[in-house]
Amino acid sequence: MLSRLLDFLFPRTCVVCDTRLAMSEQYVCPRCLMSLPLESMSTDWELNRHVFQWRGEHPALCRMAALCIYQRENAAAHLVHALKFERNREQGIWMGRLAARKLKGSGLFDGVDAFVPLPLSRRRKHHRGFNQAEAIARGLSLETGIPLRTDLLVRNADRESQTHFRLADRFRNGRGLFSLVEGAEAGGQHLMLVDDVLTTGATMMSAVAALEQFPDIRISTFSWAWVNMSTEVWAHARRESET
Repeated sequence: MLSRLLDFLFPRTCVVCDTRLAMSEQYVCPRCLMSLPLESMSTDWELNRHVFQWRGEHPALCRMAALCIYQRENAAAHLVHALKFERNREQGIWMGRLAARKLKGSGLFDGVDAFVPLPLSRRRKHHRGFNQAEAIARGLSLETGIPLRTDLLVRNADRESQTHFRLADRFRNGRGLFSLVEGAEAGGQHLMLVDDVLTTGATMMSAVAALEQFPDIRISTFSWAWVNMSTEVWAHARRESET
């Protein structure tokens, strides 16, 4: 009865379309949930274009995956924006659990020893109140039973948001962002890095490079959504970043 009263006084609305949610619904109405632009469930996580773009530099890279395709103003973008800027950690956990349920049986999580969220700087985490990647990773962990590790990586620099940066600048700013925590141990394991959105992949690969210092390591990545830019655009931006 208290829940119903609170829902009447403070009605919850869909973060995508702002329609009122039913008592049984969380964060997204059924229509918007159905409209999520899911990445193909038949994707080969070990042989897709994203893996080919990076495996030459990162031989420990096993799989790269995302639940959704990110495009400006689509349902996936609205969810990510609400997670980042409305400071709702519980929504992030829900997003992680949703992803784990959707991807169950795809083989993505087979053999993974731990989820490793990309860390935020202390200043940005304090400002936001939580790490959105960690919230998503916690949801994945709760749904799959795979442990969560936040004791392996540290962010070296507090660089400004890359939302409005050119693609080439994103490559430049992604270099050398992370280091291993002193004394951390994870040799011989299969770790899955977790973030909210993958654009060029430069930030994620900076974390991969740090984890590759562990002996006999295998690394996979999961982003709740990724930008499906063409190979030509990606390659041009990367070449430009190196000039």
